[in-house]
Amino acid sequence: MSFIAEKKRTGEILDCVGDAVLTTNLELEVTYINRTAEILIGIKQDEAIGCPLQQILRVVDADTRQPRGEELARQAIKTNTLIPLENNALLINQFGCELSIEDSAAPLHDLDGTVIGAVIVFHDSCYSSEIRTKMADLARHDPLTGLFNRYAFDERFQQSMELARRHKKRVGLLFIDLDNFKDINDILGHATGDALLKALASRILNCLRSSDTACRYGGDEFVILLNEIEQLSDALMVAKKAHALAAKVLLPDGQQVAVHLSIGVSIYPDDGETLEMLLQQADMAMYRNKTLKKRNSQQGLPSRQAMLP
Repeated sequence: MSFIAEKKRTGEILDCVGDAVLTTNLELEVTYINRTAEILIGIKQDEAIGCPLQQILRVVDADTRQPRGEELARQAIKTNTLIPLENNALLINQFGCELSIEDSAAPLHDLDGTVIGAVIVFHDSCYSSEIRTKMADLARHDPLTGLFNRYAFDERFQQSMELARRHKKRVGLLFIDLDNFKDINDILGHATGDALLKALASRILNCLRSSDTACRYGGDEFVILLNEIEQLSDALMVAKKAHALAAKVLLPDGQQVAVHLSIGVSIYPDDGETLEMLLQQADMAMYRNKTLKKRNSQQGLPSRQAMLP
């Protein structure tokens, strides 16, 4: 799925939640507001985008009347941390009405983890905790496949690493790339490509134990975290299962699509003790495997699954 299509889909999802969501760039100019934010603030999205945050989001402390919306976003960007919910705030909308809200801010990252702005979430204080839970869940999952996104995956890795240290176990990391995804998109269309990614995500989950974690890492890239394994062969077994399950993926319309995977494997602590190091090792192994398959295909030789780091 293209970046524009994925951005559109994310916007459609955020329009369905009860919390107001607003994002900015590093200059604190508004880059997005969802439908709930439009209603609460009293402004249309096309009127808000590109405007200074302080001009669009007028939030003050209920006691001191000091502005806090812009400061909240600036603090999230500067510290690269979540600024938690506070319920002592008033939103002054475009019509001059005051609304008691709870608001929070968090840094906004690109796919490489670089801070590119801030996201502010707020709601009427009477909104239920169920809506807040739904919003938090959406922030941790890929909107297309439902798998963890890379930021939630990082949290799961830290937990898995601590357990492995405590129990003297290993952790396996599999980096998966779809070799022929571009061809499928070009020939069958992006809608089929999206359906394929969803179906493949479901099959990947079928390879795993309940204690393992799957993440959609990028467009057609997935990462699997295998919790508390004994040895490398445990991870290779899961990789072989993934290859077999992806051989013929059945789409919702009954169409069968053959998916070719390249998989690289790395093991904690053998290949590294940080997520960055393990991803790098698994990514390199995946590309070695991909290159080997291309070379053998050109020579008319059967391809081998060389998945070792």
